[in-house]
Amino acid sequence: MPAMYYTRSMNDTLTIRLGEKLALALREEASQTGLSKGEIARQAIAAKLQRGGKTSAMKRYFGVMRGPSDLSTNKTYRRTWAKKRP
Repeated sequence: MPAMYYTRSMNDTLTIRLGEKLALALREEASQTGLSKGEIARQAIAAKLQRGGKTSAMKRYFGVMRGPSDLSTNKTYRRTWAKKRP
């Protein structure tokens, strides 16, 4: 992936805190590749967003299910189901 150059369109700033192991791995990657830590982070974020998350396959079904809206939190439904089981 070619290196990106700063332009006026790159105006959002993101600050993240890294643990020691991740920070060390990032420094080593930057040293080995000659890329800045920021560029490596941008590439990693872009790659993740292109792949999508695990939920992307089910995204179109979110909010489509039928039934009570409190199905997962209402104990009455669970008691009813427990009584039906042998």
